[in-house]
Amino acid sequence: MMNRIYIHVPFCRAKCGYCAFYSIPSPSEDDISAYLGKLEKDFPKAAVIAGKIDSIFIGGGTPTCLQAMHLQKLFGLLSSHFNFSDSTEISIECNPETLTSEKADIIANFANRVSLGIQSFNPKFRKILGRQGSPRSIDRAIDLLMKRGISNIGCDLIYAIPGQTMEDWESELAKAIALPLKHISAYSLSIEEGTLISKKISNHEIKSMTDDRRPTTDDFSIRMWNLAGSFLKKHDFNRYEISNYSKQGFECRHNLQIWYGDGYLGFGPAASSFDGKNRWTNPADLGKWLKGAESELDEISGEKRAREIFVMGLRTTQGWNKIFFHRKTGLSTDSFSAELALLKQHKLITETDEKISCTKKGLLLWNEVAERLI
Repeated sequence: MMNRIYIHVPFCRAKCGYCAFYSIPSPSEDDISAYLGKLEKDFPKAAVIAGKIDSIFIGGGTPTCLQAMHLQKLFGLLSSHFNFSDSTEISIECNPETLTSEKADIIANFANRVSLGIQSFNPKFRKILGRQGSPRSIDRAIDLLMKRGISNIGCDLIYAIPGQTMEDWESELAKAIALPLKHISAYSLSIEEGTLISKKISNHEIKSMTDDRRPTTDDFSIRMWNLAGSFLKKHDFNRYEISNYSKQGFECRHNLQIWYGDGYLGFGPAASSFDGKNRWTNPADLGKWLKGAESELDEISGEKRAREIFVMGLRTTQGWNKIFFHRKTGLSTDSFSAELALLKQHKLITETDEKISCTKKGLLLWNEVAERLI
């Protein structure tokens, strides 16, 4: 039985310059109504294989670009078809400029964890990223949520933005820890082909937007990752995954357990589901999804899936307890002994009788660790 749910809300006000995820800017009322109607049909079918729900994550897109009545309907459908309790972690992503008093009321009656899409406090860098709204909306959004009893608030930040200096990045971190946040996610900017920011770089538009400073290099990205870890730790935000930091006890339960191989049900176009063995992904197209197009099945051997789960768990700073991994997958970590020996030789992995985890260097070079193990 799967006890985690992910809802992909594929709508947003405008496409951010760096975004490569499937989303529909400025959706029509018909699009939104059809989307909610499809969920209303999909939920009861999926509920038969769902256990008691331990966590729900509503992402996008921008879930809070939905009108209040749409959010109310979405939450009502979830409550009607799935079994969860007061201890269920219910997270929703929110862009500050899309939050209203009415939406905050509705969210507070359903969710208990909010992740704010801040990305940057600096107007210049927000412009480069194509972010909507102004930094002033951030304080207002936090105030709306906290007045309604939601104190488990986190934010996303982006670093290695073209033209950004170490001082700029430290300033962003300082502004984040000055807010009453419990969780901070910090991601290095990835320039994805086809995004607006990649086109601007190709057209040399970014250079003029960054006061003729050279684009950020990989070296800057590594230094900024290190700075995030040391700076946030001084302020009681501990890194618990490559890009995620939290106050003690405020780790994102949903993501943490999925990194450790838990199954989950995904709803909406482009959303994936995983039952512990197979993964299937809905078409990244609203029209095809609405018509019931088949999901793409990722069906691989048991050992390969176990290796994938092992690698994902190594994203966390705790890594794997060997007994827990065996219980989760039926496979012993001894199966990877040759690969682990090489990774230990390069100081990417540390191992004891009880556990295996990445070193700090291994977390930074996690892609290399993953490539060698998979």
